[in-house]
Amino acid sequence: MQKLPIILLLVICGTLIATPVFAVEAGGEVGFSYAGTWFKNGNYQDELTDYLNLELYLPPLGETELSYAFRVGAPLQGLTDDEGTSYFTKKLYLKHRFAPFHLTVGRQPVSWSFGSLLNPVDYTLGAEAFDEETSSKYTDAVEVYIPLNWNSSLALVTSFPAGFALEAEKMKWGIRGRFGVKGYDLTFNYVQEAEGAAAGAGGDGLIGLVPIPRQRVGFTFKGDLGDLGVYGSFGHYFGEGTEKGHSHLVGVDYSYNIDYYSKLTMQLEYLGLDGNNLLPLLGPYMLLSSGKERMDLLSGNLAYPLDDFSSIMLTAIANLDGNNYLIVPSYQNTLPGNIDMDLSLLFSLGEGVNFTAIDIGLSYPF
Repeated sequence: MQKLPIILLLVICGTLIATPVFAVEAGGEVGFSYAGTWFKNGNYQDELTDYLNLELYLPPLGETELSYAFRVGAPLQGLTDDEGTSYFTKKLYLKHRFAPFHLTVGRQPVSWSFGSLLNPVDYTLGAEAFDEETSSKYTDAVEVYIPLNWNSSLALVTSFPAGFALEAEKMKWGIRGRFGVKGYDLTFNYVQEAEGAAAGAGGDGLIGLVPIPRQRVGFTFKGDLGDLGVYGSFGHYFGEGTEKGHSHLVGVDYSYNIDYYSKLTMQLEYLGLDGNNLLPLLGPYMLLSSGKERMDLLSGNLAYPLDDFSSIMLTAIANLDGNNYLIVPSYQNTLPGNIDMDLSLLFSLGEGVNFTAIDIGLSYPF
């Protein structure tokens, strides 16, 4: 099984050779960011980073398509300041559409999102949080997607957190069914982690602070209730050698048209967690943990476009059990020359770590 990446690379090379040169296009984004943090003791830490996201766009060959995308961290700093340049493959897969199903093989994004700010029943816990993704969303996997009708489907995924290997204990797999019922989007899923993740090694790139349950089942719903959008989920986590736990999530979203051009978007959700072994699903927001067995999080998001080029947003998260709070105001603007500017502040308050952070980002999509 170790030869699979080499075989896949050879197939991809053959696809590139068979594709006319003029048909291959590239797109991506180059960006710079500055982050600074003030701590309660008066210390200040800052960091300047740059990155390059690049994706190749190739025309499909019949029912087969190739996707290749990667991220290079600190490419300029690596040339000028002896900083270590990093490379991460986000996508490198072949996808073929058979008549009854679609088959995708290789490095690919696997996400079972349903519109929530936090997702306690995702394929990989913590892959996405508050519209921010982590590298664990991209995994070496084989996925079979079976469309049942226009609003129902079945997905079967087998991934390899420790590299391609046939040993069952090193493989992770899951199944997800999605069904449309009377205007509601319902999903049911089951995931079995690899043994390394269950032992706290942190499968799929997560840092395993505590052993996470090896198995979980999840249910989600999403739909409209009058003018409100409603959604929610329930998760049950279990496995040998770990404590059982549950998660409960319920949320609402609402859009209000202030005038013909401006729309205020609001989202509020509650998440209850049993057991601190579910912390990985919080992603970069694990600092909200109070160390207690029970965690109750209340999260909200408010977004308003100032004009066609700029918008403001306010995100707030509160741990109701530990008196820990995060407040994140942000501002986005598209500058002349199609340069995107992102400015955000983060205030961490309460019994946990107290600090204030600023993040300024400039990016240019091409």
